[in-house]
Amino acid sequence: MRKLATRASWNLIDQGVYSLANMFLSIVVARHVGDESFGAFAIGFLIYGIGVAVAKSASGQPLQIHHSADSIEQFREATARANGATLAMGLLGSAICLLAGLGIGGAVGHVLLALAPCLPALMVQDNFRMAFFANGQPHLAALIDVIKAVLQFGFLFALVALGWTEVGILTLSWGVAGVLSAIVGALLLRSWPRLSATGDWFRDKRDLVKYLFGMYVLGLGAAQLGQLLIPVLGSTRDSGSIRGVDTLRGPLNVLGQAALAFAVPEISRRAEMGPKARMRGMWALSIGTGLLSAFYVTVLLLIPHDVGLALLNETWDGTREVILPMGVLSVVASFTSGAGALLLGMGLARRTFRINVLKAPLLLAMLIPGTYFWGAFGAAWSMALAEIIIMPFWYWAAIRGAYGHYDHEIERDHASEASAEKTKEDNAS
Repeated sequence: MRKLATRASWNLIDQGVYSLANMFLSIVVARHVGDESFGAFAIGFLIYGIGVAVAKSASGQPLQIHHSADSIEQFREATARANGATLAMGLLGSAICLLAGLGIGGAVGHVLLALAPCLPALMVQDNFRMAFFANGQPHLAALIDVIKAVLQFGFLFALVALGWTEVGILTLSWGVAGVLSAIVGALLLRSWPRLSATGDWFRDKRDLVKYLFGMYVLGLGAAQLGQLLIPVLGSTRDSGSIRGVDTLRGPLNVLGQAALAFAVPEISRRAEMGPKARMRGMWALSIGTGLLSAFYVTVLLLIPHDVGLALLNETWDGTREVILPMGVLSVVASFTSGAGALLLGMGLARRTFRINVLKAPLLLAMLIPGTYFWGAFGAAWSMALAEIIIMPFWYWAAIRGAYGHYDHEIERDHASEASAEKTKEDNAS
């Protein structure tokens, strides 16, 4: 139990380091470049975020789901293949950034040209984080994130001190820090990306990847489209109010990401757990994160007006109106985190995909009229109600999965099955 608590703590620490480093990176860049240049940097960071999310769904999460119970040698081999696939996707992204950068020019072009040589390594670095979570060494994930943070801010402040504040150069310094951090990750795990294994990886994981990637596309598509519709159907003030409360909810995002990164590999490596043990784990995670979220949202609701103004300036007045519904959204999502983690950890990505297929159109169907008639207040409650309506579907699927009703759907991997058989033999002897 102590080891489990230690791993959970390191997961939380890593997610905190990762999120804070990204937040302060944006702050530092924003303070030293103009509005247009910072907008260009934001585009580059968005592309990086999309690349990382695609890599997680295509290689990072399959690695966690299929290989968390592998022996260390099997795991290194699987990680080499997974990171080879990530590297291939990164190289494709680099080519797109290079061509777009040359064609667009200006600040955006400079950012894309700076991102192009670094994007593959940035994606691989994030995949090493997933790998360390998967093999029960989250302290090493935290280590490579700390190294990346120290290097990126060291490079940034050195460039600023020298007066080199062109946004492309600042972007390159962040990218180089990611490259060096990825190399440290490879040295620590003793596993280097194998580009030649890309085809094998996608063939072996295609049944799982298609659902995980589909979940990403649905989730991103519905969320991003919803964010774009808010200023169109409502006003820019409405959009600012939602973004303001999203900023305040940042720690809850850290908690949710840490919980998922911790729970999925822990469940995956315990494939022989009985239904009652699965249910206990699911309820422990859901109730724990749910209560923490409820406490944090309560704190947000009690923020004094003067403090809110100091944090968000003029945006605070609109943000204050939507803290309650967006807080309800966060709490409900936290209370379903255990169900989602259980389904993914068991390899039931097909079930999570189906729930997201239902959720995406439901969200948009409620968000459009809600925003049109009631602005940010209506948009926030629409998102909260969509999460509440979907909540029973998560638990229905998770409980049935825990009791073996979907065992025929579990996306298995031959290496994982061999590892599980070996574990059974070792236990028997």
